[in-house]
Amino acid sequence: MINRRLLEDGLKMFGISVDDETVSLLDGFSDFVIQENKRFNLTSLTDADSFTEKHLIDSLSSLSFIPQGAALCDVGAGAGFPSFPIAAVRRDVSVTALDSTAKKTDFIERAAKKFSVSNLSCLTKRAEECTHERETFDVVTARAVAPIGILAELAIPLVRPGGIFIAYKTDSSDIPSEKTLSVLGAALKESFSFSLPSGDKRVLSVFLKTDRTSPDLPRRYGVIKKSPLK
Repeated sequence: MINRRLLEDGLKMFGISVDDETVSLLDGFSDFVIQENKRFNLTSLTDADSFTEKHLIDSLSSLSFIPQGAALCDVGAGAGFPSFPIAAVRRDVSVTALDSTAKKTDFIERAAKKFSVSNLSCLTKRAEECTHERETFDVVTARAVAPIGILAELAIPLVRPGGIFIAYKTDSSDIPSEKTLSVLGAALKESFSFSLPSGDKRVLSVFLKTDRTSPDLPRRYGVIKKSPLK
């Protein structure tokens, strides 16, 4: 169960309001995550306040950057954060949850069906394998899955020119260099810093896709991890 007051108050920081039906949906989703967490590891945050703050409020902090009617891909979707909350609150956005682990995409698919979130679908692949999806999304998100230098090479090739990549991080210390971003066909648009209700620091680093990405990128994950672009 979520902390409804904490959710509503936390979202006010971003100028977001949610109706009772959506709050109840997110509440039901939290219960479903906790229930399924007994079968396989989805999250270590199981108390109401932590779940509400660090999964829901954090996930929804990016909404003002997401255009109306956007096609969005969430890279490394895991248990569905931020993909499920975004899809639940923004029914105008077509959300694809991308993860290489079938158990996790299966969970997200079951959650989408259970709660009738019809604008959420899943893709079980590694980001570097997504040749057909290349440069097709208006927005790509990634939350706490790797350093931005690695994320950028995996995520930016999926963004169409003129679209954006949003990286959810705790600080902006590992922003890729202008040279690296130029190679990927992107530039830093802005970094939005804020604090969660508990005081925990967060940063949304928003990158604009300025040009097409070289067809040679992204490289294999092991190569990216061993030798990030510089």
